[in-house]
Amino acid sequence: MPVNRSTSKRTENRAQGGLRLALLLMALLLAAPLSLAGCSLRGTPTPEPASITFAYPEVDSPRYQVLLEEFNELYPHITVELRPKRYDMLGGISAGDADVFVSSQFALNWLQGESQIRALTPLIEQDETFDRSDFYPGTLELYTREGEVWAIPAGVDIMVMYTHRDLFEANGMPEPEIGWTWDDFYATTLSLRDPTADVFGYAPALDLFDPLTFIYQHGGRIFDDLENPTRTTFDDPLTVEALEWYSDLIFDENVAPTPEQAEAFGRGGVRAGIYRDKVAVWTGMLSERGGRGWPTEWPMRWGVVTLPRDAEAATLTLIEGYYISAQTDQPDASWKWLAFLSAKLPNRQTPVRRSLAEGFAYEEQVGGEVAEVARASLDGALLLSPELAEFEEALGLFEQALRAIMDQRSTPMEAMNWAQQQSKFR
Repeated sequence: MPVNRSTSKRTENRAQGGLRLALLLMALLLAAPLSLAGCSLRGTPTPEPASITFAYPEVDSPRYQVLLEEFNELYPHITVELRPKRYDMLGGISAGDADVFVSSQFALNWLQGESQIRALTPLIEQDETFDRSDFYPGTLELYTREGEVWAIPAGVDIMVMYTHRDLFEANGMPEPEIGWTWDDFYATTLSLRDPTADVFGYAPALDLFDPLTFIYQHGGRIFDDLENPTRTTFDDPLTVEALEWYSDLIFDENVAPTPEQAEAFGRGGVRAGIYRDKVAVWTGMLSERGGRGWPTEWPMRWGVVTLPRDAEAATLTLIEGYYISAQTDQPDASWKWLAFLSAKLPNRQTPVRRSLAEGFAYEEQVGGEVAEVARASLDGALLLSPELAEFEEALGLFEQALRAIMDQRSTPMEAMNWAQQQSKFR
């Protein structure tokens, strides 16, 4: 996840280890033939019963159970068996484990390379109701290889900034608005820094993602092309500049806590500081809002805003996709289920279809503030290529270089030059 190194590693480990889930049970739906007493009726033949299985992250079970009831009303001849799984188990899922399944964009290369998934282009072309132009630019293309679509985006998770409203109010500070800049971010977080109360204006809750996003906002880069990476560019001057600015926030201005200060918050580091009202602004994924996925709900009044922008409004995103198994014997039923889900609001993530993201139902689901931030963020989305899964070693070097900067063992220029020299992709 990212790329989130731990998620990418789990995906690769599952894939290379040949993870095989237990075979899913198939159920048959019996349908009575269409007839009328005393006469014969010519018309559309009764569809043959079909059974498929669907594997997905277990956290989304309540949502899929509701959607299944709606699907059954539309397609009573199709039985869908829900198979919730731990997310890491979905990274290396194989063709025989489910007819339709959810997985990360970073699983695409392995799934396609091992012939685990079915090309969806023929199914798309047969479905006149499927509107490819409804997807946000680049999201459907993320799953396209050599003219074939291999998955349909299920939803996008967006990196945002959260605000501790009580701390803003206590300091008489207005909360940031969509479109704020690095200068606004610096002035705001510096004003909220209170050494006497051990309160920090900002804290990087996402570790690797924070500096990576700031690099791309400044116009820097760590790969020559995020969509089709071929080599590392760790020593790009704008990359070094962004990291110098980032490290100054921590060590010169102390707007953000040093690693030692973050540890002093208690177990959990920055998260502990957020719970203890010691952080005014922090980064997170939009799916985390309110403390989802955290140990407990956030006790404070919180707000959300887009990331501040510099030269660009770069926003890191993570996208999940719906795949169809290459071994399914029910491709048409599988496509009907997949296409149905694609047209519905996701559970945790932001819709990748404009018709859904810009609709009133999405605002009702997440609230007007969250919906507005999600829409604005998608205009500057950084879509991380599935190809980055092949560059885990390079990302490991980047992480080591960041650790050297945070430990003050190297300057940003020294660390990035070292990472570039060590990279086999330079």
